[in-house]
Amino acid sequence: MTLKIGHKLLIAILATNLLLAAGFYVLGDLSFSRSFRDYLDNTVAERLAPLVTVLGEEYRRRGNWDWVRDRDDPTWPRLLHRQMREGMMQNRDTDPPPGLRRPFRGDFERRPPPGDIGRPSPPGMMGINPRLFLADSQNRLVLGDPAKQNDTYWIPIPVDGNTVGYIGFTRRAKITDDLDRLFRDRLRASLGWIVAGMTLVASLAALLLARRMVRPIHELRSAARALASGDYSVSITPRSGDELGELAQDFNALATTLEKNLKARQQWVADISHELRTPVAILQGEIEALRDGVRPWSPKAVESLFQETRRLARLVGDLHELSLSDLGALSYQKQEVDLPALLHEVIEQHRAALDAKFLKVDVQAGQRTVMLHGDAERLRQLFSNLLNNSIFYTDSGGRIAIDITADRYRVRLTWADSAPGVRDADLPRLFDRLFRAEASRNRNSGGSGLGLAIVKNIVEAHHGTVRARHSPLGGLAFDIEFRTAGA
Repeated sequence: MTLKIGHKLLIAILATNLLLAAGFYVLGDLSFSRSFRDYLDNTVAERLAPLVTVLGEEYRRRGNWDWVRDRDDPTWPRLLHRQMREGMMQNRDTDPPPGLRRPFRGDFERRPPPGDIGRPSPPGMMGINPRLFLADSQNRLVLGDPAKQNDTYWIPIPVDGNTVGYIGFTRRAKITDDLDRLFRDRLRASLGWIVAGMTLVASLAALLLARRMVRPIHELRSAARALASGDYSVSITPRSGDELGELAQDFNALATTLEKNLKARQQWVADISHELRTPVAILQGEIEALRDGVRPWSPKAVESLFQETRRLARLVGDLHELSLSDLGALSYQKQEVDLPALLHEVIEQHRAALDAKFLKVDVQAGQRTVMLHGDAERLRQLFSNLLNNSIFYTDSGGRIAIDITADRYRVRLTWADSAPGVRDADLPRLFDRLFRAEASRNRNSGGSGLGLAIVKNIVEAHHGTVRARHSPLGGLAFDIEFRTAGA
């Protein structure tokens, strides 16, 4: 079974929340245990404060700790007994400090042999618990079992501003008191319920969040299926400004583009059919007239048929060239090309057509060389299409002005002809396939309507730009710009 993105998102959020909750519980429990242990140790230290005071007074009176080591001196057990009794009188509900215990009868009478003076006291000797230690100012152990000295909490014993010794006790490795354990267990239970509640709330939030985040994806999937079935009018309402909202906007733009392309393709097929139908119908009609004897065979009839076939061949050729340029299948063999020289060659090739309409061509490039890295044949086709466009659509006796300039970064070509011109609304559509402007530039006097579309494709293949505008001579002007190698 394949998990859907909503399930994956929900599982990921839930797993993250569970890990965070478990980490919170573990870290909280560890932090509490450590803090509670410190609290208990500080409590013991506060209870030992009176003993620290009397030990300091006794040290001031005697000047050393030898009396503690002396097994015949009862001062140490007496101090412990007195401090324990005074502590119990102050608070009868308070147990003795963990380092102290009530001395049993006979503790004071049990004495070690004289040779044992200075040795560590055995557990229970002299009313001292094994957890309690006494050290001098040099941290040398005076009283206590060194084997039990693992993790000791030391309290300094001050006398007149100087530390003369330390009293310490073994810190608790774990909580042993019943009340302490009860408090810890209840706190752990409360912490567990808090974590469980947090997990439940996070799970509900994750479920709602996953549904909210997946909803735009479901809408996008449904819209994509509709788009695949051919419904290009489908759209998605962006619900946010994040990546999903941007994806919805991109999808709407895609649907709009596909719808425009579909209409353009349908219009393209209709236009091609119309363009091909006209010369074919004329040819068919004239051939039928000749066959039926309605029109006699004559050189004029043959010339008419020839002109229609030329026109049909030119249209088919332009369609073929345009399809190749759209597919990028036109071969481009680029080299350094002298634009003014190539332009003069194209003009001379069309000299007869120019003279037939008494058109004057003025090239503003002189003898200066303007080099461009491009395909000579495609650039020749570019100039030929522009020149044919001017010849077809310019009134007899008109003028064509061509200006070529160049600098380090750009090569600019301005192509302008005289009247007639086109309307402002027609300027952006001049490079559309099979588009012709107003009646002054129609198919009877012009070409197939594909020449400027081919011009645009050739310019863009040379990494250039082309735009149309009104010519100061009264006709059309084309601004073409190519980037050079230094750009």
